[in-house]
Amino acid sequence: KIFPLQHLLSTVAQRMDTRETAAPPPRSPEGRAERLHRIGIYRFIALALLPTVCLLALVYWYVDDNLQEIKTAAESTNQVHLPGILKNQRTLINIESLRRYVETVYNASDAEIRRDALVNALALATESVFEANSRFVEYATSAKSLLYALDAVKKRSDRAQEELARAARLFVQTEARLGVYAGEDRHEAMPAEDDARVSERVLAYCGKLRAAPGTLPQALAQCVTLRESRQAMEKARQRHSDADTEARELWKQFDQLLRKLSDLASSKEAEATHWAMEYISKSARRTHFVFYLSGVLIVLIFCVFILVLHRYILSPLTLASRSLRRIRDGGRVENLPPVRVRELQDMLNILPVVSRHVTDLSARSGLLEQEKDRFRNLSLVDGLTGAGNRRHFDACLARSGRDRPLALLMLDVDMFKLYNDAYGHLAGDSALIAVARTMLEELRGSVDQAFRYGGEEFCALLPGVSAAEALAVGERLRKRIQNLRIPHQSSSVAPHLTASIGVALREAGSPMSNQELTEYADKALYRAKTSGRNQVCFYTPAASSLPGETAL
Repeated sequence: KIFPLQHLLSTVAQRMDTRETAAPPPRSPEGRAERLHRIGIYRFIALALLPTVCLLALVYWYVDDNLQEIKTAAESTNQVHLPGILKNQRTLINIESLRRYVETVYNASDAEIRRDALVNALALATESVFEANSRFVEYATSAKSLLYALDAVKKRSDRAQEELARAARLFVQTEARLGVYAGEDRHEAMPAEDDARVSERVLAYCGKLRAAPGTLPQALAQCVTLRESRQAMEKARQRHSDADTEARELWKQFDQLLRKLSDLASSKEAEATHWAMEYISKSARRTHFVFYLSGVLIVLIFCVFILVLHRYILSPLTLASRSLRRIRDGGRVENLPPVRVRELQDMLNILPVVSRHVTDLSARSGLLEQEKDRFRNLSLVDGLTGAGNRRHFDACLARSGRDRPLALLMLDVDMFKLYNDAYGHLAGDSALIAVARTMLEELRGSVDQAFRYGGEEFCALLPGVSAAEALAVGERLRKRIQNLRIPHQSSSVAPHLTASIGVALREAGSPMSNQELTEYADKALYRAKTSGRNQVCFYTPAASSLPGETAL
């Protein structure tokens, strides 16, 4: 019998009461346990966590104070300085737009684009656009005068550019005509990068023409035109360069003017905002330092707490766990060292008593488990043949998965009723034992299983096989049963005992149920029996015929 849990606990409590009321034992190593000042586990944890709680409270107070100061500075910035910045934001946007328009006037090569940018810039460089602020009147006037000056310089630069282009075209045309007079083909004789050298040669040629008698007047006129066009090019290039230099200086002046306007629009509010941000930054750095310093201290306190926790709680719990494992494995637990925490000491005191009772309980329950295993095995084995019974077959079929194929062989001993009538039931039992032993030997060493389905019918489960493999196993079984040569003179099939086998297969992932698989195997067996017996037949609902069937 197994002791009920309530009986076990009551016995342990009684022994503990007896132990408490008994006389104290003589002085031994356990005397040290009596001298220990024990403390409750909740009080122990509270005392261990007290330094951490105090430090967290101090850090919270300091961080909260700094956050209040940061909040005050942020509110001051938001309510006092930011409205001033937002008030001047439109002015700053207009100044930036003015900068873009002036930059367009300075850089654009198209006169129409420059004209539109100049109009927009002049519209911005007025007092009304700057919200009638008296501080911007002087700067707006200077901006308009610089804009007019820049526009005039850019126009001179455009005229110089046009004159340079006309003089260059005339120079190239004259140079080409003189090249023809000189008998030179520039486009074929010299590459493009030698144009300057060809021009020098043409000028030298003009010098020879003036010195030589009988020179063509047309050639001399072209030489004069060439010299004049070259001089005109040099003058136009110089005027263009001077205009660009002057425009660059005007742009620098205008840029400085716009910088002053921007500083004037936002200097006071920006300085106040900068001071507030600096204060917030310093407070944040202090808070950041205190936060990390407190984090380090908390980690140190936590490490000390872990050490104390390990020594006075975790180590006794580990000792109790090891003792419980020993009890579970059948070992005995005797005297355990004392601990300071009261609840843990009570738990350790009860473990030796539990150990003795569990040892007794294990000895009794082991006998019961052996009996239970023996009866369980007997309930799954056919008492006559030693193969699995119908209950075992149903359980194995229900546990079969659908991730791989499963073949079911259903075997029936041919004309077994006539065999019993002719030779007697004892001979029939011997024949069934021989058939079952043959099946077990054929399926030995694999995951296949053999069962007695009922009477003279047997089944075999073949997981992970194909239809051809299942038919081959069935054919081997049929031949081995036939080769037993058990006399059966009443059989119309053969003078010895034979068997008919039906085979059905469920493919991997098929929705076919276990009941359908059994029905298909039974239909295949019926086909084998009606087709002459002593043969193996395969049944599948996908075809009207029985593919792969064999018959002897």
